[in-house]
Amino acid sequence: MICINGLLLSPLANAAESLQQAWEQGLKRDHLLASSSARQEAAEAQLAAAKATYFPKLALEAGYLRTESEPAAKISIPALPMLKGASLPFAQDASYFGGVTVSAPLFTSGRIAQGVAAAEAQQQVSIAQTRLTYSELKLAIAQSYVQVLRAEHALQVSHSHVQAMQKHRADVQALHERGYVARHDVLATEVALANALQWQLQAENGLSLARAAYNRWLGRAYDDKVELQDLVTDPGNERRDLHQSLSAYLLAAQEQRPELQALRQQSQALQHQAASVKASHLPQLGVSAGYNKLENRYLAQDKGWWAGLVMKWELFDGGQVRQQSSQLSANARAVAELAQDNQEKIQLQVRQAWMNQQETRQRLGLVATAVEQADEVLNLARERYRSGLAPNSDVLDAETRRLQAYSNRDNAIYDHELARLQLLYAAGMLAAHHQ
Repeated sequence: MICINGLLLSPLANAAESLQQAWEQGLKRDHLLASSSARQEAAEAQLAAAKATYFPKLALEAGYLRTESEPAAKISIPALPMLKGASLPFAQDASYFGGVTVSAPLFTSGRIAQGVAAAEAQQQVSIAQTRLTYSELKLAIAQSYVQVLRAEHALQVSHSHVQAMQKHRADVQALHERGYVARHDVLATEVALANALQWQLQAENGLSLARAAYNRWLGRAYDDKVELQDLVTDPGNERRDLHQSLSAYLLAAQEQRPELQALRQQSQALQHQAASVKASHLPQLGVSAGYNKLENRYLAQDKGWWAGLVMKWELFDGGQVRQQSSQLSANARAVAELAQDNQEKIQLQVRQAWMNQQETRQRLGLVATAVEQADEVLNLARERYRSGLAPNSDVLDAETRRLQAYSNRDNAIYDHELARLQLLYAAGMLAAHHQ
């Protein structure tokens, strides 16, 4: 047995899996995390596409044109009446054409800049959502890990309960055979032993279910063997962050909780989108240039360079742009309100997690003494019963109290570990926390 802070725990094999290893394995194969990573890649591509709007565009155009007849212009010169009704061809009825064009925006009234800013904010949203999925996954794996440890110790306690009842049954039967105790004591002890065996079966089933749930997180077969390092005896299970003040955790949650970051960035993205849409109603200035070739025997020069400056200002569109911008602005305000509501909920969550962690720490100081006292009370009750100084019910009650003391000890240990992890999650520190 290993004693940690007065608590007796069973030693585990060196090859047992640590919580850090469980996290690494679970994070590799989780589908939700992979989906979040793919969305983050999509947001990065969206940002690159928005920035590409700044760059010049190069286009190549070519084609073949066929008309029913050669295009011609009517000639009407009053000084030359003999040409009346004549026509003068100016293009071929079949021709090839081609050209290359370069165009670039010069001034867009902030439309492109706001679009890029919106894409940057949306990228931060995807990063925050990935961190949220990462943090939730780590907490879920840790909860399953703790549940396995809790179930293992519950099974150990049930084994010790069965052994204690079997030992007491042997004492009662020996005393009954010598005529020192009534058969009622034998029957009461048999009932208590049957209850102990039933509880042991329930503990075995609970451990099997806990191991199956844990294996699912790691992508293993449900019935694979599970051997875990105890969080209390694991040297890699560091306990920094436990003694910070409540205000420090509240501040950390406000700055680091991925949900708040995602909502804040989403609000900013909508604000930038609204500004970009609004800017599209303002003057847009661009430049373009190119080289064209047109097959036409009637032209003196059928190829050449060209350049131009283009300005577009849409003065009236029935209010469409204004309404679209208003819609995005309203959505931005709605998301900002959601962020404020979530911040208040998270503050309550952090406070509750911090208080639970403080409460479980205090419980740890009591359970070790309670276990020692329960063992002593049981030994005294057995001695008094064998000496005829106490009834059988005193021994059964003492064993029940011992069982409760051991269960309270294990619950205090793992409630404390779980409260620590939940506090890190509530403060937004679990995603970056190295176990």
